Order: sequence, then structure tokens, then C-alpha cells
Amino acid sequence: MIRTAIFGLGKVVEQIHLPACLSVSDIQVVAACEPVAARRDAMKERFGIPAVYADARTLVETEKPDLVIVATPPVTHYELSLLALENGAHVLCEKPFMRSLSEADDIIAAADQHHRLLVVNNQYRFMATYHDTKQRLEAGEFGRPYFIQCWQQMYHPANTDATPWRADLKQSTLYEFGSHALDLMSFFFDDLPETVTAIIPRVRLEYDSDVLVQMTLQFPEDRLATLAFNRVSRAPERYLEMRVDCDEASLRLSLGGVARASVGMNRADGRLAPSARFSYVRGGEARAEAGGRSRVIARESNPAFASATATQLRQMIIDMQQPALTNAKARHSREILRTIFAGYESNRQRTTVAVSDITLASIL
Repeated sequence: MIRTAIFGLGKVVEQIHLPACLSVSDIQVVAACEPVAARRDAMKERFGIPAVYADARTLVETEKPDLVIVATPPVTHYELSLLALENGAHVLCEKPFMRSLSEADDIIAAADQHHRLLVVNNQYRFMATYHDTKQRLEAGEFGRPYFIQCWQQMYHPANTDATPWRADLKQSTLYEFGSHALDLMSFFFDDLPETVTAIIPRVRLEYDSDVLVQMTLQFPEDRLATLAFNRVSRAPERYLEMRVDCDEASLRLSLGGVARASVGMNRADGRLAPSARFSYVRGGEARAEAGGRSRVIARESNPAFASATATQLRQMIIDMQQPALTNAKARHSREILRTIFAGYESNRQRTTVAVSDITLASIL
């Protein structure tokens, strides 16, 4: 059994990490820490956590866990991840990963030094909506992917978030959520972007965070991606939408619930033909579209945030048991963080930025 401790008992732990841990047979949650006494006691009772502590140091020194899940505000990620690594634990860190590239480099070096695994919880790639689509891409079913569009629309400016650390972020939407979209782009292209062109206008003066983000990313081999996040949109909410255009089909991936019914005319083989489509899921769905037809290739009836995290934990346990540990996944997360910083720098300079030129960067 993997003795597991959790730093932080906020909403992400309640909704994702504890349900994920409880569904993995090899994990035994032995303790958690949380500075707020009422929250600490309530979560202990609800989930049957054997021991709860007010501070992380007392926990690790007393319980000596094999694995620590760091699910606290990002300002504490470096300090708490280092504490866990120095006390012999592997670490699953929530995103956003670190506040700066130097913190990311230092914590990866510490993980290597202590021969421990460090992983960031970019769990979307483990959802069937994305994982099954990737498998079909690798099998060559749709041809070469060459263009990805990713967008989000909702009315949720950071300043109004009920979680204080999120409400205080000035660089919020791209930093706090963008890692998921950028990780998925890299997942489907099997590569990292080379250049970034970003525009982050202040469209609502009452909000000083990045409520509107538009990015164009150039990938190797003449591949392109765009990202558009609008957190002050009055349109119907779309949590995360993607379109992956390939040589033989266009793939539409939706996360956050899908309820669509449509009848239309599509051109196929040089003529117009009627088409109908119906989708209703609370989780996610992927469709392949070609020749005027649309078919489901992956579907999750219910939200998969916790189950995808459980899948990532199972893979992490396998990786922890390998004779030669590698922190390649943490280094990938570092590159995703660098791409985020490249976006902010591109907006500041009002020009295209090479991601490789970003060497010293931190969140504001």
C-alpha cells in the first residue's frame, strides 16, 4: 500500500483528490493537513481521514508518507513540495505548477537529487474524451493533425472567484487554467510550441485580471494552434471546446457537459445532404466529422475530473516502482509553464515570442 498524505483540504481535494484516492486500491490515505480547524475536522469526519494536522511539517515528520498530494494555493507549492521530497515522499502537485521557472527548475532538481517522482496533475489527457482520441490518432485513423483550435466561454472573472487566492491573481486565466489546454495541444501534436503570439486586452476596466486571452502557437512541422479564453462572455457557457483538424477528418472535443440537437444541410461529395445530430452527456464527448457526417468516437456520461486523477495516480504508482525514476513529466510541465509565461511576455511586448527565449519568468 502507498501511504498517502494530502496537503490542503479545499474544494479540489473534496471533489477530486480524495474521491480519486479512495478509488485506487493501492493507495491508503493516512493523513492530511489544513490550517482551518473547522474545515480540517469536517473533512476528517466526512472522508474518514485517520489523522489530520494543522501544519505540513508535523504531518510528514510524524506519518512519513510515501506519496504527498500538494493541493494548496500555488504560492505554497514550492515550499511544500520541497518539504515532502526532503522527507522521502513522491509528489503529485496540483496546477498551476510553480510561480516561476526558477522554482520549477529547483524543485525538479530536488526531486532528482532525492530520487523521487514529481508529477503535476494535468489529468485531462487521462480522460476518455482525450485519451481515446489520441489512441485513434496514433493508429492513423484520421491522418496527420495539423491545426488545433481551443476555446472557453463563460462569465467567471477571477476577481469574483470564491477562492481567495484565485480572486487575487492578476495573471489568472492563462496561468491558472491554460496549462490544461496547452497540455492537450502538446498531447495531440506530440510536441511543444516554438513561438507564441498573444493578445490579452483589458476589455473590462473593472477587472484587472486576464479575462480575455487570444493566443496563436506555432508548432514544429508547420502545425498551428489557437487558444481563445473569454471569462466575461454572456454567451452560453462552454467549459472547454477543441477542434483538431486532421488530413482525413475534423475532430470536435467538448468537456463540461454537452446538450446539442441539430438538423442541417451539409455538403458531401459535391451535393447537399441532410444531417442530424444529438448529444447529451454531463462529462465529455469527442466526435469525428467528415463528408457531412458526424460520429461519436469517445464519450463520458459523467464528469471525469476525479476518475482521470485516479488514472494518473495509478500510472504514477507504476512509475514510482521503476528501478530508474525519470522526472520527464515534471520537465514537460515546466515547458508548459514556460509557454504560459511566453504568452504573457508576448502580450507585454506586442510581438511574437520564441518560447526558447523565455529563461527567467514569474507570475505577478
